[in-house]
Amino acid sequence: MAYVPKFRKAFRLDAKADLRNVATAVEAIYCANQIALDYLGEIDPQENSAGFRIHSLINLLGRVFEHAQAMLIALATGSPSSSEALARIVVEGSVNVTYLALKGNAATLAIFFREWLNEHDRKLTKWKSEIEGEPYFGRVSVMIEERRQVVVGLSAYLDQVEENCSLKTVQAVPEWPKSIFKRFEALGRQTDYYESYHRLSGASHITGEDTLTWLLALDLPREQQQKLAVEAWAYSTMMTQIASDFFVDAVASAVIAYGRTENDDLRICKTNLGKSVTEIAQKAGVPIHRTDA
Repeated sequence: MAYVPKFRKAFRLDAKADLRNVATAVEAIYCANQIALDYLGEIDPQENSAGFRIHSLINLLGRVFEHAQAMLIALATGSPSSSEALARIVVEGSVNVTYLALKGNAATLAIFFREWLNEHDRKLTKWKSEIEGEPYFGRVSVMIEERRQVVVGLSAYLDQVEENCSLKTVQAVPEWPKSIFKRFEALGRQTDYYESYHRLSGASHITGEDTLTWLLALDLPREQQQKLAVEAWAYSTMMTQIASDFFVDAVASAVIAYGRTENDDLRICKTNLGKSVTEIAQKAGVPIHRTDA
């Protein structure tokens, strides 16, 4: 375990803290992140558009990696529900990067940024309109316009990027799908949307499933309650490993898009995560269908 000690030290975890339930995922995400930094960071882009895209992918992967770390910290320190909520962010962020790396180009990336800017400006305009006539309008509208200036500044910067990279004359291939499901679909991962991303909604949106399960369990014998609790914890562990696999996929997509051909190290990460998921699936209440029967 090359990276677990680094993980333990970085987050000041006690030397006696049991990290066995996150060790495989820690090794996988740290290894993948280092591969991304080493490989993408060594590329000397010959065009401005390539530099823009590479630096953007490095930053996006870094942000997803931070959430993946937090996801594993939450699980390791006794907050499995929080780990699931963070896992949903990791899955979505990883799918976004995978789509941008495999399906898009620099112009697609610019549209990705532009969509956020336009939507944020639209929300600010709507907010200001809705509070017009309220006694606090003057105070809040000043705050809204201050925020809008940030958006305007970022939009001007993106204009400059598009100009310097000649992106206004480049067709995005393809454009950025507004729906996360459409991004899963474009990658041929519709099943993963329902089995992974959608299944993690319960923790992130505080939906009724967990509460209904808890209420139902109140009338069960103590042994059955204990079994359900163990199963829920195992399920959270399994989902963090699946989310980690999405992150490894995102890294693989980014480095392969820029010519990395020897990727056995990333395959090993995925293999180890897959084995770990299979091992814990039964405890998590998820049947594994054997194909060798």
